[in-house]
Amino acid sequence: MSYRNIIFVMMVLVLSFYSYMAFSFHDATGRFIPISEFKNKWIIVNYWADWCDSCIEETPELNNFYKNNHDSNILIVGVNYDRLPNPVLRQAIQRTGILFPVLQEDPAEVWRLGEVTVLPTTFIINPDGDVVRKIIGPNTEQSLLKIVHNRLYGKKNIKEKKNQTIV
Repeated sequence: MSYRNIIFVMMVLVLSFYSYMAFSFHDATGRFIPISEFKNKWIIVNYWADWCDSCIEETPELNNFYKNNHDSNILIVGVNYDRLPNPVLRQAIQRTGILFPVLQEDPAEVWRLGEVTVLPTTFIINPDGDVVRKIIGPNTEQSLLKIVHNRLYGKKNIKEKKNQTIV
């Protein structure tokens, strides 16, 4: 193998590694979460803040969803709207009682989520990586399961919950 080919192969490997790292996340505990962990799964991304009463109100429901579905093909992750630095983020998670993983990085660009202007805002992403719902307002465990179930089985006539906007 020529010197030029060796350099080319090394450059490809380095660029592959950096692009892999660019599309990976860390949770608030520092755990590395490769993008491959999200592949072929339903992903629920919930934007929250510890000063948001509706966010705090929905936390027990999201915790129940996580406890009852974390071994399934559905993942739920939180994203702090204020982009708090990690030590402060961990304190906010503890204060609000969040049990599901909270990402340190904002996945909006990776999953093309768009702008979040109201809290809580929740995005539902199908296994193909497409955003299928943007929900503004608090969720329940049942409302999230219903949306995923209806999408899985082709039903699109989802009844809207009071105080919730489905886009």
